Amino acid sequence: MLLLLLILAGAYAWQNALRARERARALCSDLCTQANVQLLDQTVALQRMRLIRVSQGLRLRRDYRFDFSVDGRDRHRGTLSLIAGELQTHSLPVIDAFANEPVGNVVKFPVRPSLEKH
Repeated sequence: MLLLLLILAGAYAWQNALRARERARALCSDLCTQANVQLLDQTVALQRMRLIRVSQGLRLRRDYRFDFSVDGRDRHRGTLSLIAGELQTHSLPVIDAFANEPVGNVVKFPVRPSLEKH
């Protein structure tokens, strides 16, 4: 009987972890859509899991990480935290997409090698 209870508890824990990961993936997708960035690999990875004390008692906090891209050529890391399936915190680093753009009306010409005299 004890073995059956252990198997059922393990199955419940596994199912709960899968449900939490799917919830995190859906939240990441929504966050990336709102930030106008692309969620890469369409997946999240569990980074840390711990018990924390909240007003309702002890709850399990899961911290996930995910990768996103601003223009399809770069890769940045974001994070989010869930407590009991609810989004608590998230982090999408602010990326300056116009950092390499010229300021004002200055046009840069391509650099050509200097002409050598023979």
